Amino acid sequence: MPHLPDRYETIRDCRTQYLKLLGALLRSGGQLSTAAIHSIQHGAAAYFDEMVESKGRGSFKEEAHGLTSSRITLVGEDDLELGIRLDNLSAKLFETTGSDLWKIQLRFVTLLKRPDLARTSIPVGPKGICQGLDEMFVASGAIGIDKKLQQLDRIETTLQENLPALYAELNTILDQAGIETAQPTIVTSQEPPRRPMQDSPGVSANALLALQQALLSQLPGLPQAASQGSGSAASLLSQAAIERLTFRLNELEQRGGFAPALRSGSSPSLEALIPGLFSDNETSRTRQPKSLNSGELGIQAGAPEGIAIDTLAMIFEAIFANPSIPDTLKAVISSLQITMLKLAMQDPGLFTDTAHPARLLLDRMGVAVLGLPIDVAARHPVCARLFEIAGQLRSQYSGQIAAVSNALAQVEALIAERNAGIVSAAQAYIPLLNQLDRRDQADIESAQAIEQWIEGGVPAPIRDFLDNIWRRVLQLVWLEHGPNSTQWQQQTTAIDDLLWTFQPKSGDDRKALARRLPEILKRLKAGMERLGTAAEAQAAFLDDCFALQTRAMRTASVADENPVTPPMLASIPRPTGGEPVAGEIESGSLILRTLDFSSSRPAPSRPLPCRPGDWLEIRLDGDETGVAHLCHISPSSQRALLYNPDSKLAVAIHPAILDKQLRQGLARISSSASLFDTAANRALRRTTAP
Repeated sequence: MPHLPDRYETIRDCRTQYLKLLGALLRSGGQLSTAAIHSIQHGAAAYFDEMVESKGRGSFKEEAHGLTSSRITLVGEDDLELGIRLDNLSAKLFETTGSDLWKIQLRFVTLLKRPDLARTSIPVGPKGICQGLDEMFVASGAIGIDKKLQQLDRIETTLQENLPALYAELNTILDQAGIETAQPTIVTSQEPPRRPMQDSPGVSANALLALQQALLSQLPGLPQAASQGSGSAASLLSQAAIERLTFRLNELEQRGGFAPALRSGSSPSLEALIPGLFSDNETSRTRQPKSLNSGELGIQAGAPEGIAIDTLAMIFEAIFANPSIPDTLKAVISSLQITMLKLAMQDPGLFTDTAHPARLLLDRMGVAVLGLPIDVAARHPVCARLFEIAGQLRSQYSGQIAAVSNALAQVEALIAERNAGIVSAAQAYIPLLNQLDRRDQADIESAQAIEQWIEGGVPAPIRDFLDNIWRRVLQLVWLEHGPNSTQWQQQTTAIDDLLWTFQPKSGDDRKALARRLPEILKRLKAGMERLGTAAEAQAAFLDDCFALQTRAMRTASVADENPVTPPMLASIPRPTGGEPVAGEIESGSLILRTLDFSSSRPAPSRPLPCRPGDWLEIRLDGDETGVAHLCHISPSSQRALLYNPDSKLAVAIHPAILDKQLRQGLARISSSASLFDTAANRALRRTTAP
């Protein structure tokens, strides 16, 4: 007999490992003291014990009411605000950890023998972590609410980035302990958790399973046993049906009805590549690939075994109808329909496991063509390789998942090879990116020099001249010669000398002024000429200087022993940051587009959610968008360098602009989206629409 895990020991070991992993996660952020981490662990442990010992959490309405009541009884608005923020954080973490936490919930259903276990009652769920955070803030004493919220923002970033990995590790631990996932349909308290989908927020994370259940519910007169099945293909297909379908699919594949044949040296149409691939679409000028449904395979649409087939058919239909997917990729995916149907009949994990190799294969094929033109030719090296991989999979698949995993590995290698080539080509643009970083440094040091003069107070015309004219002169000198150069020293000395001319003078100082003034004014005029300052503006500034110098001379003659300093104005801070602007930097044949600010601005305090290796779709200028590979992030300014050789797009974007675009939905991380899940969500919305 197989060894059955001891329930008590497994719960105890899971609790220990969970708290250990949570502590390591919090320490990795480098923001919390040991005492603070212990407080969070203590609160999370208390929540774990409470959820394990609970016999049932009641209805969602009762649970929500309890939460609301507990918040209302808090004393003071600060505690209420913090409580609301913790509730919001808990909701965000549920979305971020979607599929991994869903698997853990199913394992705890098995472990605790609790089919009514709600996602808000998972012992290791985000609510327990937020309870620990609440305990940490209570233990921290009377620090202000603003500091608490700032600290919570920093902790949220660490949790968002690392909590999925923690849950993946817990899943492995529970799996190794022999705790299996329960069948999703026995969970009676609520639907599976959601994970954010960029084009379909609010739809079930495992939309394929939900789609299958929706199709089941629509079948008239379906036997009760079938309508309450496990949701997997295995529960829907009898052995006889499997054999019949396999024979039919093999027959189709042998006839080559869905097998592409690439010809070297040419770019045949998709219809020529895959005979029978397209069906007429009266609502479109193009012809879309068609999917295989139960009717075409000789299976009665209302029969339970047809549900698995029609579920996948709707997935493929959604992929083929997506206008953002290149037609060439649709052809590749269409050629794999028969293989996917065979796999679905033999492997129920396709319907329940969001990390199933077959689903990942389609997802990664979508990533492989990111940035390619929508009308990319089949002979493009990336597309030709995808056709080759798909062809190998069709010929090698005989019911073993290893063939799918091998195809997935080949696609991953293709992606890595393409990305490495793009990163290598993007190196030529890094010197242009560095120009932006040097401009920032020049702006900062020039502003600091100006502020040193203005801090003591200067006459209004001189302050305007320093801030609007001489700061730009200093920037140019810094960029050309550096802050330690003789040229930089000459330009800063020129201002020291100018300010000296406005000080009261008598005797020898007047003679020195008469001797030095022409050279001082000559240097100032040269700086203005270099910037192209209008002659009228130059004359007006020199007139202001003459008036100030004359007033200083007269003041000294009236009271040499008690000179009166000319009226001075306090420093007025110069606006920083400026407005976002689009521009270009050229160097030979290279053109680097820029999304930046008119003057230097620091990067956001929180790290960007993207990293080198991601593909991003960003807003460029106006309504123009572009898709490019994130190749490099400047270590000094955090500017991102994105490059796409296929569209000849190279762009450097300031981190504050990129962060804002990502938060507002104007930009997205294209490579993190699941092609398969996106199609399932679209199909589900279409199926469940009123």
